[in-house]
Amino acid sequence: MSWLLLSLALSAAPDAWALPGLRVQLLVSEDLDPDRLRALARPETVLWVRTQTNGLRRSTAETLRLAGSAFVEVRPPLGAPALAPFVGRVGPWVEESGLDVGRVHRWSPGRLAVDVGGPFTAELAARLRVLRPVAVRWNRGGWPSREEWAQARGFSGIELSGTSGTPADCQVVPARNRVRLRVPLEALTADGVCALAVRIAVAPAADPAAVHAALLAHPNADLLVDVGNDAGRASAARQLIGRLASATPEARTEAPPARQADGGAR
Repeated sequence: MSWLLLSLALSAAPDAWALPGLRVQLLVSEDLDPDRLRALARPETVLWVRTQTNGLRRSTAETLRLAGSAFVEVRPPLGAPALAPFVGRVGPWVEESGLDVGRVHRWSPGRLAVDVGGPFTAELAARLRVLRPVAVRWNRGGWPSREEWAQARGFSGIELSGTSGTPADCQVVPARNRVRLRVPLEALTADGVCALAVRIAVAPAADPAAVHAALLAHPNADLLVDVGNDAGRASAARQLIGRLASATPEARTEAPPARQADGGAR
């Protein structure tokens, strides 16, 4: 079935097409309304929280623990109070450039996310091995070389972005790697790119049927939604996630039969 036909079928009968699962990466601001943030902190979401300072509010830290996991933007060095929120599935998120990797490794609680930019050199790989991040956001600014792919394959949790406008050279991509390519929904095709796992960037107000179709075509994909501190975008994202989550096996298993939901037949 073509992408267009699948989207049309989903629009007509969305409940007939179950999603294998759902994972959503949400970019949010610490200044987002607390109730809006809490509504987005769901088991299927990963919250990426942009901050102005290293002092996260206690209420915000408590909300983040409701999500599947979360990463909070910080700027080393950090004192003990700034490290307090980083327990369980909540970890710090740092920029690699100019970082004292040895010092960060000593205070890092274990779930560290790192932003890197430019070519994936042997020097960068060595610095990341010291940091041992669980997530790496790699803004390449072009398509990586064969040597860069070889360096990157030693790490898990890599999101590759900044490749738009550059032809994809699939010949240099290893058959086995753990890199996930960020692709805007409107640029995604049913064939994907070089057999890479994808992270689909979608607008909060995107058509749920189109997003649903993309996830069916790429069962190992996840989503990226930029909310910022905008209440309207947060509300739209919440509705989109709720619509997609309702199509997963977990939601269908938990939902009571129609007769039981209202107390049964009368």
